[in-house]
Amino acid sequence: MKRKYKGIEKAAVKFTELMIQRIKEISNDWTKPWIPVRRKNFYPRNISGRRYSGGNTIMILIHMIFNPFRTPVFMTYNQAMELGLKVREGAFPVYHFNYMYLHRDTKERISEKEYNMLPDFEQDQYGRYPIAKYYNVFNLDLTDYPEKYPEDWAKLLDHYQKKVKLNEAEMFDFPLLDRLIEEQSWDCPINLQIQNRAFYNLTEDHIWLPVKRQFASGESFYGTLLHEMSHSTGHQERLKRKMGERCTPGYAKEELIAELSSALLGYFMGIETNISQENAAYLKYWIEELNSEVDFLMDVLSDVVKVVNYTIDKTGFELPDEINITQPAKESTNKHSGKDCRRSCCDRLIPQKD
Repeated sequence: MKRKYKGIEKAAVKFTELMIQRIKEISNDWTKPWIPVRRKNFYPRNISGRRYSGGNTIMILIHMIFNPFRTPVFMTYNQAMELGLKVREGAFPVYHFNYMYLHRDTKERISEKEYNMLPDFEQDQYGRYPIAKYYNVFNLDLTDYPEKYPEDWAKLLDHYQKKVKLNEAEMFDFPLLDRLIEEQSWDCPINLQIQNRAFYNLTEDHIWLPVKRQFASGESFYGTLLHEMSHSTGHQERLKRKMGERCTPGYAKEELIAELSSALLGYFMGIETNISQENAAYLKYWIEELNSEVDFLMDVLSDVVKVVNYTIDKTGFELPDEINITQPAKESTNKHSGKDCRRSCCDRLIPQKD
Protein backbone atom coordinates (compact mmCIF):
# COMPACT_ATOMS: atom_id res chain seq x y z
CA MET A 1 0.00 0.00 0.00
CA LYS A 2 1.27 3.46 -0.89
CA ARG A 3 2.09 5.53 2.16
CA LYS A 4 0.24 8.84 2.35
CA TYR A 5 2.81 10.39 4.65
CA LYS A 6 6.03 9.48 2.91
CA GLY A 7 9.09 10.85 4.66
CA ILE A 8 7.65 10.89 8.17
CA GLU A 9 6.79 7.21 8.62
CA LYS A 10 8.98 6.92 11.73
CA ALA A 11 7.26 9.89 13.33
CA ALA A 12 3.86 8.43 12.42
CA VAL A 13 4.75 5.10 14.01
CA LYS A 14 6.02 6.79 17.19
CA PHE A 15 2.92 8.98 17.41
CA THR A 16 0.68 5.93 16.94
CA GLU A 17 2.46 3.95 19.68
CA LEU A 18 2.13 6.90 22.04
CA MET A 19 -1.55 7.45 21.27
CA ILE A 20 -2.31 3.76 21.84
CA GLN A 21 -0.51 3.95 25.19
CA ARG A 22 -2.59 6.97 26.21
CA ILE A 23 -5.89 5.46 25.08
CA LYS A 24 -5.12 2.27 27.03
CA GLU A 25 -4.56 4.38 30.15
CA ILE A 26 -7.86 6.15 29.61
CA SER A 27 -9.54 2.78 29.00
CA ASN A 28 -8.58 1.78 32.54
CA ASP A 29 -9.94 5.04 33.93
CA TRP A 30 -11.91 7.09 31.41
CA THR A 31 -12.33 9.90 33.96
CA LYS A 32 -8.71 10.84 33.26
CA PRO A 33 -8.30 13.98 31.15
CA TRP A 34 -6.77 13.58 27.71
CA ILE A 35 -4.15 16.21 28.60
CA PRO A 36 -3.74 17.28 32.25
CA VAL A 37 -3.45 21.04 32.79
CA ARG A 38 -0.79 21.37 35.46
CA ARG A 39 1.08 24.59 34.81
CA LYS A 40 0.38 27.99 33.34
CA ASN A 41 1.44 28.61 29.71
CA PHE A 42 3.20 25.23 29.56
CA TYR A 43 3.15 25.08 25.76
CA PRO A 44 5.70 22.96 23.85
CA ARG A 45 8.21 25.19 22.09
CA ASN A 46 11.63 25.01 20.53
CA ILE A 47 14.80 26.63 21.80
CA SER A 48 14.12 29.77 19.77
CA GLY A 49 10.87 30.24 21.66
CA ARG A 50 8.51 29.37 18.85
CA ARG A 51 5.57 27.15 19.79
CA TYR A 52 5.23 23.85 17.97
CA SER A 53 2.21 23.69 15.72
CA GLY A 54 0.01 21.12 14.07
CA GLY A 55 -0.13 17.54 15.25
CA ASN A 56 3.27 18.00 16.90
CA THR A 57 1.66 20.02 19.69
CA ILE A 58 -0.80 17.43 20.94
CA MET A 59 1.67 14.56 20.56
CA ILE A 60 4.40 16.38 22.50
CA LEU A 61 1.85 17.17 25.22
CA ILE A 62 0.95 13.48 25.47
CA HIS A 63 4.67 12.61 25.37
CA MET A 64 5.15 14.91 28.38
CA ILE A 65 2.43 13.05 30.32
CA PHE A 66 4.69 10.00 30.35
CA ASN A 67 7.84 12.12 30.75
CA PRO A 68 7.22 14.88 33.33
CA PHE A 69 9.81 17.35 32.07
CA ARG A 70 10.33 20.51 34.08
CA THR A 71 10.07 22.83 31.07
CA PRO A 72 8.36 22.44 27.67
CA VAL A 73 11.49 23.56 25.79
CA PHE A 74 13.01 21.26 23.15
CA MET A 75 16.01 21.41 20.82
CA THR A 76 17.50 19.37 18.00
CA TYR A 77 20.72 17.39 18.36
CA ASN A 78 22.60 19.92 16.22
CA GLN A 79 21.36 22.81 18.35
CA ALA A 80 22.56 20.98 21.45
CA MET A 81 25.97 20.45 19.88
CA GLU A 82 26.21 24.13 18.95
CA LEU A 83 25.71 24.96 22.63
CA GLY A 84 28.28 22.42 23.71
CA LEU A 85 25.65 20.30 25.44
CA LYS A 86 25.55 16.57 25.98
CA VAL A 87 22.28 14.73 25.27
CA ARG A 88 20.83 11.55 26.72
CA GLU A 89 18.49 9.03 25.14
CA GLY A 90 14.87 10.02 24.84
CA ALA A 91 14.54 11.92 21.56
CA PHE A 92 11.04 12.58 20.25
CA PRO A 93 10.18 13.02 16.55
CA VAL A 94 8.46 16.12 15.20
CA TYR A 95 7.48 16.60 11.59
CA HIS A 96 7.21 19.46 9.15
CA PHE A 97 5.42 19.93 5.84
CA ASN A 98 6.52 22.09 2.94
CA TYR A 99 4.40 22.33 -0.17
CA MET A 100 5.34 22.25 -3.84
CA TYR A 101 3.11 22.85 -6.83
CA LEU A 102 3.09 20.66 -9.92
CA HIS A 103 1.81 21.82 -13.30
CA ARG A 104 -0.81 19.34 -14.50
CA ASP A 105 0.44 19.30 -18.11
CA THR A 106 4.13 20.23 -18.14
CA LYS A 107 4.89 18.65 -14.72
CA GLU A 108 6.90 21.76 -13.83
CA ARG A 109 7.50 22.15 -10.10
CA ILE A 110 7.36 25.52 -8.39
CA SER A 111 7.55 26.63 -4.76
CA GLU A 112 4.65 27.97 -2.72
CA LYS A 113 6.13 31.45 -2.98
CA GLU A 114 6.27 31.22 -6.77
CA TYR A 115 2.73 29.83 -6.87
CA ASN A 116 1.35 32.71 -4.83
CA MET A 117 2.79 35.19 -7.33
CA LEU A 118 0.85 33.65 -10.23
CA PRO A 119 -2.49 35.08 -11.41
CA ASP A 120 -5.58 33.03 -10.52
CA PHE A 121 -6.04 31.52 -13.98
CA GLU A 122 -2.47 30.16 -13.93
CA GLN A 123 -2.79 28.85 -10.37
CA ASP A 124 -5.68 26.67 -11.56
CA GLN A 125 -3.19 24.75 -13.71
CA TYR A 126 -1.19 23.56 -10.70
CA GLY A 127 -1.85 20.93 -8.07
CA ARG A 128 -0.41 21.13 -4.55
CA TYR A 129 1.41 18.25 -2.91
CA PRO A 130 3.23 18.03 0.43
CA ILE A 131 6.89 17.31 1.04
CA ALA A 132 7.26 15.98 4.56
CA LYS A 133 10.26 15.42 6.77
CA TYR A 134 10.82 14.67 10.43
CA TYR A 135 13.59 15.32 12.90
CA ASN A 136 14.27 14.39 16.52
CA VAL A 137 14.15 16.85 19.39
CA PHE A 138 15.31 16.63 22.99
CA ASN A 139 13.79 18.28 26.03
CA LEU A 140 16.20 20.41 28.05
CA ASP A 141 15.92 17.82 30.84
CA LEU A 142 17.65 15.35 28.50
CA THR A 143 20.71 17.58 28.24
CA ASP A 144 23.23 18.97 30.69
CA TYR A 145 21.82 22.47 30.15
CA PRO A 146 20.84 22.82 33.87
CA GLU A 147 24.43 22.14 34.93
CA LYS A 148 26.05 24.21 32.20
CA TYR A 149 23.82 27.27 32.51
CA PRO A 150 22.46 27.16 36.09
CA GLU A 151 21.36 30.82 36.26
CA ASP A 152 19.40 30.64 33.01
CA TRP A 153 17.93 27.31 34.05
CA ALA A 154 16.73 28.73 37.37
CA LYS A 155 14.93 31.55 35.56
CA LEU A 156 13.29 29.11 33.16
CA LEU A 157 12.09 26.98 36.06
CA ASP A 158 10.67 30.03 37.78
CA HIS A 159 8.68 30.86 34.66
CA TYR A 160 7.42 27.37 33.88
CA GLN A 161 6.65 26.05 37.36
CA LYS A 162 3.71 28.40 37.94
CA LYS A 163 0.70 26.22 38.63
CA VAL A 164 -2.77 26.92 37.28
CA LYS A 165 -4.99 28.45 39.95
CA LEU A 166 -8.68 27.61 39.82
CA ASN A 167 -11.48 29.11 41.85
CA GLU A 168 -12.63 26.07 43.79
CA ALA A 169 -15.37 27.95 45.63
CA GLU A 170 -17.59 28.00 42.56
CA MET A 171 -17.84 26.43 39.12
CA PHE A 172 -14.99 27.27 36.77
CA ASP A 173 -15.98 29.86 34.22
CA PHE A 174 -14.47 30.98 30.95
CA PRO A 175 -15.81 34.40 29.90
CA LEU A 176 -14.86 34.09 26.22
CA LEU A 177 -16.98 30.97 25.79
CA ASP A 178 -19.76 32.42 27.93
CA ARG A 179 -19.96 35.42 25.61
CA LEU A 180 -19.90 33.11 22.60
CA ILE A 181 -23.07 31.45 23.88
CA GLU A 182 -24.75 34.64 25.08
CA GLU A 183 -24.12 36.53 21.84
CA GLN A 184 -24.64 33.45 19.64
CA SER A 185 -21.47 34.36 17.76
CA TRP A 186 -20.50 30.79 16.80
CA ASP A 187 -21.18 29.55 13.27
CA CYS A 188 -24.35 27.75 14.35
CA PRO A 189 -26.84 28.24 17.20
CA ILE A 190 -25.82 26.87 20.61
CA ASN A 191 -28.92 25.89 22.56
CA LEU A 192 -28.83 25.33 26.33
CA GLN A 193 -31.73 23.58 28.01
CA ILE A 194 -32.35 21.07 30.78
CA GLN A 195 -31.72 17.70 29.15
CA ASN A 196 -29.59 14.59 29.61
CA ARG A 197 -27.28 14.67 26.59
CA ALA A 198 -25.16 16.98 24.47
CA PHE A 199 -24.99 16.67 20.71
CA TYR A 200 -24.50 18.45 17.41
CA ASN A 201 -27.33 18.02 14.91
CA LEU A 202 -25.78 18.12 11.44
CA THR A 203 -29.11 18.29 9.62
CA GLU A 204 -30.35 21.42 11.39
CA ASP A 205 -26.82 22.68 12.11
CA HIS A 206 -27.49 23.27 15.81
CA ILE A 207 -25.56 22.44 19.00
CA TRP A 208 -27.63 21.24 21.96
CA LEU A 209 -26.21 21.22 25.51
CA PRO A 210 -27.56 20.68 29.03
CA VAL A 211 -27.40 23.82 31.16
CA LYS A 212 -24.16 24.40 33.04
CA ARG A 213 -25.51 23.53 36.50
CA GLN A 214 -26.27 20.00 35.27
CA PHE A 215 -22.55 19.31 34.84
CA ALA A 216 -20.29 18.04 37.62
CA SER A 217 -17.86 20.90 37.00
CA GLY A 218 -17.38 24.00 34.91
CA GLU A 219 -14.52 22.29 33.10
CA SER A 220 -16.83 19.47 32.10
CA PHE A 221 -19.35 21.95 30.69
CA TYR A 222 -16.80 23.85 28.60
CA GLY A 223 -15.06 20.65 27.50
CA THR A 224 -18.39 19.32 26.22
CA LEU A 225 -19.08 22.62 24.49
CA LEU A 226 -15.69 22.52 22.73
CA HIS A 227 -16.35 18.92 21.70
CA GLU A 228 -19.65 19.77 20.03
CA MET A 229 -18.20 22.93 18.48
CA SER A 230 -15.46 20.74 16.99
CA HIS A 231 -18.11 18.52 15.42
CA SER A 232 -19.88 21.55 13.96
CA THR A 233 -16.75 22.62 12.07
CA GLY A 234 -17.21 19.58 9.84
CA HIS A 235 -20.33 21.09 8.23
CA GLN A 236 -20.18 21.49 4.45
CA GLU A 237 -20.15 25.27 4.80
CA ARG A 238 -17.01 25.05 6.95
CA LEU A 239 -14.30 22.36 6.88
CA LYS A 240 -16.38 19.83 4.90
CA ARG A 241 -15.49 16.61 6.72
CA LYS A 242 -17.20 13.30 6.05
CA MET A 243 -18.98 12.87 9.37
CA GLY A 244 -20.29 9.32 8.92
CA GLU A 245 -23.44 7.69 10.21
CA ARG A 246 -23.68 6.52 13.83
CA CYS A 247 -21.99 3.14 14.50
CA THR A 248 -19.84 3.39 11.34
CA PRO A 249 -16.03 3.71 11.07
CA GLY A 250 -16.44 7.25 9.75
CA TYR A 251 -18.49 8.23 12.78
CA ALA A 252 -15.93 6.73 15.18
CA LYS A 253 -13.14 8.62 13.41
CA GLU A 254 -15.11 11.87 13.66
CA GLU A 255 -15.52 11.29 17.40
CA LEU A 256 -11.74 10.93 17.84
CA ILE A 257 -11.23 14.15 15.85
CA ALA A 258 -13.65 15.96 18.17
CA GLU A 259 -12.08 14.42 21.28
CA LEU A 260 -8.53 15.47 20.39
CA SER A 261 -9.59 18.88 19.04
CA SER A 262 -11.47 19.75 22.22
CA ALA A 263 -8.58 18.38 24.32
CA LEU A 264 -6.05 20.64 22.60
CA LEU A 265 -8.36 23.67 22.62
CA GLY A 266 -9.09 22.99 26.27
CA TYR A 267 -5.40 22.77 27.11
CA PHE A 268 -4.76 26.12 25.48
CA MET A 269 -7.62 27.61 27.51
CA GLY A 270 -6.62 25.94 30.78
CA ILE A 271 -9.54 23.50 30.69
CA GLU A 272 -9.08 19.77 31.29
CA THR A 273 -11.33 17.71 29.03
CA ASN A 274 -12.35 14.11 29.62
CA ILE A 275 -13.60 11.55 27.17
CA SER A 276 -17.38 11.48 27.07
CA GLN A 277 -19.14 8.43 28.51
CA GLU A 278 -20.61 7.70 25.08
CA ASN A 279 -17.19 7.74 23.43
CA ALA A 280 -15.64 5.43 26.02
CA ALA A 281 -17.20 2.67 23.93
CA TYR A 282 -15.00 3.68 20.98
CA LEU A 283 -11.70 3.25 22.85
CA LYS A 284 -11.24 -0.36 21.75
CA TYR A 285 -12.11 0.47 18.14
CA TRP A 286 -9.63 3.37 18.08
CA ILE A 287 -6.86 1.09 19.32
CA GLU A 288 -7.70 -1.47 16.63
CA GLU A 289 -7.60 1.20 13.91
CA LEU A 290 -4.35 2.65 15.22
CA ASN A 291 -2.77 -0.81 15.26
CA SER A 292 -3.94 -1.70 11.77
CA GLU A 293 -3.18 1.50 9.86
CA VAL A 294 -0.48 4.04 10.74
CA ASP A 295 -2.04 6.62 8.42
CA PHE A 296 -5.20 6.62 10.55
CA LEU A 297 -3.73 8.82 13.29
CA MET A 298 -1.99 11.16 10.85
CA ASP A 299 -5.30 11.66 9.03
CA VAL A 300 -6.99 12.41 12.35
CA LEU A 301 -4.25 14.84 13.41
CA SER A 302 -4.51 16.62 10.07
CA ASP A 303 -8.19 17.28 10.74
CA VAL A 304 -7.54 18.21 14.38
CA VAL A 305 -5.12 20.91 13.27
CA LYS A 306 -7.75 22.37 10.94
CA VAL A 307 -10.42 22.30 13.66
CA VAL A 308 -8.20 23.95 16.27
CA ASN A 309 -6.96 26.67 13.92
CA TYR A 310 -10.49 27.34 12.68
CA THR A 311 -11.90 27.56 16.21
CA ILE A 312 -9.15 29.80 17.55
CA ASP A 313 -9.59 32.14 14.59
CA LYS A 314 -13.39 32.17 14.85
CA THR A 315 -13.57 32.71 18.62
CA GLY A 316 -10.79 35.29 18.75
CA PHE A 317 -8.97 33.35 21.47
CA GLU A 318 -5.38 34.55 21.76
CA LEU A 319 -2.51 32.38 22.86
CA PRO A 320 0.10 34.10 25.06
CA ASP A 321 2.96 35.72 23.18
CA GLU A 322 5.81 33.41 22.27
CA ILE A 323 8.69 33.73 24.68
CA ASN A 324 11.77 35.07 22.98
CA ILE A 325 14.41 32.51 23.86
CA THR A 326 17.67 31.60 22.24
CA GLN A 327 20.97 29.95 22.95
CA PRO A 328 23.29 31.08 25.72
CA ALA A 329 26.29 33.19 24.77
CA LYS A 330 28.19 31.78 21.84
CA GLU A 331 30.68 33.73 19.80
CA SER A 332 30.05 33.47 16.10
CA THR A 333 30.49 35.52 12.97
CA ASN A 334 27.79 36.14 10.42
CA LYS A 335 29.17 34.69 7.20
CA HIS A 336 27.22 37.10 5.05
CA SER A 337 27.76 40.39 6.84
CA GLY A 338 31.00 39.71 8.66
CA LYS A 339 29.49 41.33 11.75
CA ASP A 340 30.21 40.06 15.22
CA CYS A 341 27.19 38.08 16.44
CA ARG A 342 28.05 37.66 20.13
CA ARG A 343 25.01 37.37 22.36
CA SER A 344 24.73 37.61 26.10
CA CYS A 345 23.90 34.47 28.02
CA CYS A 346 20.41 35.59 28.99
CA ASP A 347 19.52 38.05 26.25
CA ARG A 348 16.70 35.92 24.86
CA LEU A 349 16.74 32.66 26.77
CA ILE A 350 14.17 33.88 29.27
CA PRO A 351 11.12 36.14 29.01
CA GLN A 352 12.11 39.74 28.46
CA LYS A 353 10.81 42.34 30.90
CA ASP A 354 9.95 45.89 29.93
